[in-house]
Amino acid sequence: MKKLWLLFTAAVLLTACASVDETENLANCKFALRSVELTNYNLTSFDFDVIIAITNMNRKQAASLKRFEGELTVNEDKMADVTLDEMKIEPNATKNAKAQLNVPMTAFNSKLLGLISMGSATLDYHLTGTMYFEGPLGTEIPVPVDIGRMGSYN
Repeated sequence: MKKLWLLFTAAVLLTACASVDETENLANCKFALRSVELTNYNLTSFDFDVIIAITNMNRKQAASLKRFEGELTVNEDKMADVTLDEMKIEPNATKNAKAQLNVPMTAFNSKLLGLISMGSATLDYHLTGTMYFEGPLGTEIPVPVDIGRMGSYN
């Protein structure tokens, strides 16, 4: 019985250590708002693809993202809530995570509607939120992020 308890404890500690290592790797990750692309529009809404680049700077171990919850703004006005699902970012690699948004036209003022529908270069997109990383024994570790303006790394 003592050996069984010892094996169980060792397994739990090894699992926790692996999760802690992956969580520490997330501290070394960089995040960038890669693109916000208008994919479709109709009389009531716009569809967008939002691409967020997550780069794991660690050379040996993967990083595990449980989820992301954030807010995308355009020219300082809230555009939509953005969520990402669980993913693993391999060592020394960049993963482009895609969120698909459907935004009602009522979310924009008339000036922004015109700029968005024309694909204007004067639009300033900004993404903020919380990355939730996997911690020891299945816990979630929240990390607030300000991903910043499109094209710039945090």
